[in-house]
Amino acid sequence: MNILIINAHSSKNKGDAGIILSMIDSLRKNIPNSHIKIKTRFPEIDKKTYDVLVRECVTNISVDPDESKVTKVKSALNMLRLIYSKNQKIDDDYEWADVVVSCGGGFLLSHRFSPALLQHLVQLKIAFDYHKPVVIYAQSIGPFYNKIMQKVSKRILNQVDSIFIRENISKQWLEKIGCTNKNVTVVSDSAFCMNAQQSDYVDQLFLKLKNNHEGPIIGLTARDWNFPEMENKALHRKRYVESMQKVIIHLEKKYGAKVLLMPQVLGPNDFNDDRIISREILSGINSKFSQLIDYDFNPRELKYLYSKLDMFIGTRMHSNIFSLSSHVPTVAINYEHKTRGIMELLELGEYVLEINHITSYDLISKVDKCWANNNLLRSQLKIQIPEVLNNAETPAKYIASLGAFS
Repeated sequence: MNILIINAHSSKNKGDAGIILSMIDSLRKNIPNSHIKIKTRFPEIDKKTYDVLVRECVTNISVDPDESKVTKVKSALNMLRLIYSKNQKIDDDYEWADVVVSCGGGFLLSHRFSPALLQHLVQLKIAFDYHKPVVIYAQSIGPFYNKIMQKVSKRILNQVDSIFIRENISKQWLEKIGCTNKNVTVVSDSAFCMNAQQSDYVDQLFLKLKNNHEGPIIGLTARDWNFPEMENKALHRKRYVESMQKVIIHLEKKYGAKVLLMPQVLGPNDFNDDRIISREILSGINSKFSQLIDYDFNPRELKYLYSKLDMFIGTRMHSNIFSLSSHVPTVAINYEHKTRGIMELLELGEYVLEINHITSYDLISKVDKCWANNNLLRSQLKIQIPEVLNNAETPAKYIASLGAFS
């Protein structure tokens, strides 16, 4: 079976890369004779991460922050034209495919008019023009706050053969925009299935850490966020940064912990480079032990690293998934509904904070509770994760079933 994975973003985002790698793992497990290609926005970067053919996606959009509004408008209008035109057979990779699979993630949403969303929808629409089966793989869908984006998204999503979503709130957003597609199934995030990879670098790093520090080692991921739903964005960002700073000091003083700030995303631009906000957090405090681990891990060895931690605090959702799937107790900071949905799936809703309303008091309280219940949570995760892994392979099993009818 020839499988074309579309809508890939950038392997500099280790969560996005983890999704693709986990999909490849699951598809190869369930379809041993499969041949896979990936369509991505950054093929030159991504071909170094994946062991399959990587090609540029159709109608790629620029990430240049200096690009003029006129150019962006023209690009958006061209994508709208493609979405509403018939028989746009403009990419031979779609002809090659037996099935087109939109990769897992959380990119089918819009806070406003969104050329990025249009670009993702165009990739799906081209598959319809080639009359290929189309599957959306473990996706978070919504929110949609723009009426035009709601209308266009409904048009495309109604034509998809099967939609696999990661949480019930995505189903509610499909209903809100008027999507009538009945083939919607809630599954676990595919990244739970990604295989970890032993790393000599990680082993040496932890040997050095343990030799120089007696207390617990706790991981933390921070991300910059522009608080799109809040009026005073600067105030909320300041409160988020201060909460991270205060919880680090609290962990050092109360538990003698060493906090490792882990950059889960290194690009493709400064806003999405976790190292920048991590340095900002550390520079504003007098930390005794904590440090930034500034190293470009591949996702599999990053998961291996997380498995060695005593506890985890994550803003980046897939950093939480990497840690949880390694049975590491985790406190999650929710910036889109996908994080809360996944934590609730594991009956860990009490260990989630909303980034829009975060305070240092609430974060410290959650962290203390998580630490107090550390052993219980580890035991709970060891029981739950195998079931989650099995559920996360549901889309791959469905795609395998399509081969029986091809």
